[in-house]
Parts: sequence; structure tokens; C-alpha cells
Amino acid sequence: MCGVSEEAAGPLPRGRHRLSREQVTSSQYRRLCTAVLEAVGELGYAATTVAEIVGRAQVARRTFYTFFTGKDECFAAAYDLAVTNALEQLRETVTGMRGVDFAARVRISFEIFLAFLAAQPGAARALYLETLAAGPALREHRAQVHEAFADYIMAVARIGVRDGDLAADPDREAIDMLLGGIDDRVRACLHERGAEALPQLAPLFTRTAIALVGPHSD
Repeated sequence: MCGVSEEAAGPLPRGRHRLSREQVTSSQYRRLCTAVLEAVGELGYAATTVAEIVGRAQVARRTFYTFFTGKDECFAAAYDLAVTNALEQLRETVTGMRGVDFAARVRISFEIFLAFLAAQPGAARALYLETLAAGPALREHRAQVHEAFADYIMAVARIGVRDGDLAADPDREAIDMLLGGIDDRVRACLHERGAEALPQLAPLFTRTAIALVGPHSD
């Protein structure tokens, strides 16, 4: 799984190429999104400039402004794109599994997501630490991401209800509590041990999720 897209791995080939205008535009957009996450993760939100972003993305400054009005808008777009891609990958991988119970789906979900964050430490820091430094610019986006993750957990839980692993849909407020705790532990791990230690949180997150939204009949 990639934070933004595997298409954003490098610049377009020099000279003549067979890419359509849409492909060129998509590549530039995704490279800018990748670049801003890398820059913010390494330098911090305040220190990241448009010049730094376009330099990393290897696009012209004027190209940047065809997509975004400034750094805030670029970072918000990258944040949304990274989370959307991560959730799509989780849905494709986890919800389509057969013969897997609720507890296993939860465990696999956390293992996949935490491995993704560990493999991209700059993006992990940008998504979990520097979004707070961005202040009001990302407040609405953080709320939307919270809802998207809650919807994903509800979808996994409904599969558990369908398969008889759960008695009923979980309390949405319990899912909100779970996600708040996850965010807190991810940030603490990034501060104290670094992104490479994030996969070690999977067992704790799994136990907590099952305790909060697992097979209760009351």
C-alpha cells in the first residue's frame, strides 16, 4: 500500500512520450502530494515551503499553482488522498476475505495499516503529528478522516454481524473512543520510538477494538 500512489514514484520521462494530458496531470498532482507529505514529515509544517515542495516533486512552480492556491491546500489534498488510498486498500483486502472471523479481520486491518505507516515514516509524521501544527487549515479534514475510519470499522463489524461473530452493530461512540485512543498511541510511538515501532501496536489495538466493539450481547 502506498500513501499517495505508486504512480508518483518519479518524474515524467524527458522529451517526447506517449502519456495523455490526463496522465501527465495526474502524475504531477500525485507527485506534489507525495512531496508535501515527505517535506512536512522531515522539516515540519511551518518550515515547509512551496519551493521545497516543487523541488521534491520536480515540477515547475507555475504547475503547482494550477492545482493549489498554496501550501495549506496542497497539504490538505495530500492528507485526503493518502487516507483515501489507505482505506480503499483496507476495504479491498480485508472486507473481501472469506472464512475469516471478526477478530482476525480487525487484527489484519491494524497490521496492514501500521505496516504502511512504518514503511513511510515521513508520511506517518506528517499525517499524525504535523496535521496538528497545521491548525484550522486541517481541522475539517481531520474530522472527515475520523468519520471515514469509523465507517470502515462499522463495515467490518457488520460483516461480523452477518457471519454471526457479533450480536449487533457496535456503538458508534465506542468506535469514536477507539479511534481517539489509536491516534494518541500512534503519536506517542512516533515521538518516543519512531515509525519503525508502529507495527508493535497491532496486538494492543486489536485487543482494545475487540473489547470495545466485539461480541457483546447487551
